[in-house]
Formats: sequence, C-alpha cells, structure tokens
Amino acid sequence: MPIPKAFMNDSSQRDRVPDDSEPDRSTPPNPPPTNASEIPANVPQNPSTAPQNASSVPGRLTSSALRILRTLVIGSVVALSLLAFPSVLPWMIAGWLVVFSVLAWKERPAWVPLAICLTVLIIRLVPRTPAMLGLGIVLLVIIIMRFRNRQNPAALTRWAIPFIIVAWAAWGVVVWEHQSIIICNRPHFASFDDSDTIVCVGDSLTDGMRPDLGYPDALDKMLPNPVINEGFSGIATRQGLDLMPRVLKHNPKVVVIELGGHDFLKGHSRASTKANLVQMIDLSRESGAEVILMEIPRGFMFDPFASLEREIAYEKDVQLIADSWLREIILMSPIAPPGMWMSPSSRLSDDGIHSNPRGSHVIAQRVADAIAMLK
Repeated sequence: MPIPKAFMNDSSQRDRVPDDSEPDRSTPPNPPPTNASEIPANVPQNPSTAPQNASSVPGRLTSSALRILRTLVIGSVVALSLLAFPSVLPWMIAGWLVVFSVLAWKERPAWVPLAICLTVLIIRLVPRTPAMLGLGIVLLVIIIMRFRNRQNPAALTRWAIPFIIVAWAAWGVVVWEHQSIIICNRPHFASFDDSDTIVCVGDSLTDGMRPDLGYPDALDKMLPNPVINEGFSGIATRQGLDLMPRVLKHNPKVVVIELGGHDFLKGHSRASTKANLVQMIDLSRESGAEVILMEIPRGFMFDPFASLEREIAYEKDVQLIADSWLREIILMSPIAPPGMWMSPSSRLSDDGIHSNPRGSHVIAQRVADAIAMLK
C-alpha cells in the first residue's frame, strides 16, 4: 500500500536534526583538564592559563632581597648621619644634598632625602645660628614643593635646577659659618711670647687619672710656655667660676676651659651652664687673657645641651676645639670600636673616657694647634 506523500515529508522532517539545535544536556560535557600533564602534546596551551614559569619564584625572591637591602642601606646611612660629629656636620648634609641632586636631575620627586636630612638636624639639635636656620627653611620649602608636585613631571623638571642651586648655596653659607665658629676672628692679644702663661681649667679630663697628669702636663712638655693645671675631678661650671680668682692670679695669656660635662650629669640646666661659662670667658678677657673653649659631647646621637659650646663660640667669638677631641679618646678605648679590637698599647684611654698618656698627648696637640691660631 503506498504511503501518503504528506506523511513521508513529516517523517523525514522528524528524523532530520537541525545544525543549530542545542546539545543534549542529559550528558555533561567533558571537564577541561586541570593538570598540564593531561593536555595532549599536540594541543597548544593558552599562555594566560598556563602554569607560571618556575623562574618567577627566584625573581620574586630577588626583588624582596633588594628591597630589604635598600632598607638596610638607608637605615645605616641615617644612623651614620645621627652619629656624625659636629666637626663633620656640613659634610653629612652634603651627602644628602648629593642624593637629592641626582634624583632631582633624573626628574624624581627627591623630597625624601631632604626630609631625612632635616629630621637628622632637628634630632641632633644643631646650633640655632642664622646659616643653619636658613638652611632649615630652604630644605623645608623644597620638601613641600617637591612633595606637592610629585605627580607633575613638568613642574619637577622646571624647578629641579633652581632648587639644586638654592640648596647648595644655603649649604655653602653653612660651611662658611661653621668654620667661622671654630676660629676666633676678634683681635687677639698684642703679643704672645715663650714666657706667657697658659692655664687649663677643667674637671677630671683636665686633671688626669693618675699616674697620668692630664693633657696640661703633655702641653707643658710640648710648648716653651709655662702651663698651669687647674683641673679638679668632678667639678661643674659653678665650681669652675669660683676658681677664676685663683686662675687669674697666674696672670695667664691663654685660658683653656674644659667644663660642662658634669653639669649635665648632675642635672644642672643648660641655661645655668651657659651663664657660668660666659662669665668665665668675660672674666678672662677682662684680665687680658684669650680663651680657648673645648666642646664637650654629651651624647653620640642626641645632644641634650643642643650644641652649647658652639653657640657660645658663635656669640662670644672664642676659639673652639671641636668635640672630636673627646670622641677620639672614647673610640680609641676598650669600650668602643675600633679601640676594643686594638692592642692596649695603641689605645688612647684605659677606662673609656679619661685619656692615658698617649691620649693626653693627642689632646695636648689639639690645644697647641688652637693656641697657634691665636698668635
């Protein structure tokens, strides 16, 4: 029996599956391979989904090591800046200015080195002299301007050279003032011959620790002039001021003052210490003597008396012996490197603070150099 034509068309249409029909959801698709070993060798991998190269791990470790090293280097440089003696303070500032200049020339914001330098100066309580205050203001202005324009490359480039010039100009004024503080610029005595007396006033650092007789004894052997030791262990500036009538009876042409350490140790104020030292200077000059003031360090990083002797030297124009004279004694002793690594015969101190005969000779040479500058 023949099949109707219409039925044949319907059946063929039911048997034919369209090309764009959706897949059968009853059978889940094969999951993608999760392990690189499951991917056939002839199937290219997508770089974005491929496992990271093992070399990236050492790369991350190297980057972390470099960051740690950079932090350690910066921390060490900051510590060295805080430890810088007042005598090398301008060169510490110059080091940070070099870093700033290089970074600014490379169009970097470069405000961080100046901020570190300014912070160190504040912590060190440097003398509040005009040049130092001027440098502080210049650094602060540059820090603010570079920080505000840190996202503006055009402004960083435009102001780089002017800021570098201004910063170094302010530093040059600081260097000039730093040297003028140390050197006495006032008219000295009319004459100074081999018979003129030198009197040294101070505490145990002048008196000496027996059997050593202190630097005045070494100075007496070094110079043709008579040198009188008026040092007494443990005295502060108040007792030193009381000694002035006795000192002036020797009719000295030069008075060397080494006092102020025990004022700090005994809790005396900075103001009273300064007043006593100024009176000692005035009394010496009224009698016709010139004064040499020895700077006393009261801390390696922080000076609680805020550069007292430098302030007095600036205001009274007296010859100053920088505090490196005592720091050298301490560093060349058994309590600090490099002295602790040296043989006892090479050290300048046996107890870490008072000079031995070798140390007294070193101090005496510094005093002799200061006296020569007054002639």
